[in-house]
Amino acid sequence: MNNEDALKHLEKLAENPALDMGANAAIGHHEEEGEYIYRILSGLVMQCHYAEDGERQVCRVFRPGDLIGLETVVEPGLSLISETLTPTVLMRIPVARIRMAQATNPELQQAILRLLAREVVDGYNWKVNLGTGSAMRRICRFLLWSAKDDHCPLPTRDKLGSIIATTTETASRMIADLRRQGVLRKSRSRPSTVVIDRDRVRQKAGDFWDHRAA
Repeated sequence: MNNEDALKHLEKLAENPALDMGANAAIGHHEEEGEYIYRILSGLVMQCHYAEDGERQVCRVFRPGDLIGLETVVEPGLSLISETLTPTVLMRIPVARIRMAQATNPELQQAILRLLAREVVDGYNWKVNLGTGSAMRRICRFLLWSAKDDHCPLPTRDKLGSIIATTTETASRMIADLRRQGVLRKSRSRPSTVVIDRDRVRQKAGDFWDHRAA
């Protein structure tokens, strides 16, 4: 069973319609009750932990095709908060449906194990790409990681700083430097995104592990 086949098993249990959310919205705190696993159909979602002093610690950013919360099937109650970075459309899969189906569907159980293994690998790659190297390398890796067809949604400077573990001022300065160098520019066709010069961004990013990068 490959990843796409595994995802199809989960999608059969999804609710309709999909959840359409704006930017900067918390996931899992809307009026619908119950626990869900979410698959991102479009948009970017940041998963983070807030310390007692209010400091935001970003664990990972999810992009289209990713699953959010699959670990809750086996380990509920993790104290992580997910927030949309951009307008986002989510497929919702109730955890209760998954647990009921697991009892009679061994293929679903195999699919969950397969997807949990993918989550481990994706989390490892995120840690290597965004947790190592200089701030400029990390910001360029994030641009490559989130870009599609050379278009990249750009989070607010404070969130971008949290994502690459630097200050808002440093994130702002690096984005300004990349604009001046012509490495990224504002998109005319998609106002909420920037267009990257992929080859030049790759040079600045150094080693970059991501088999899904466009």
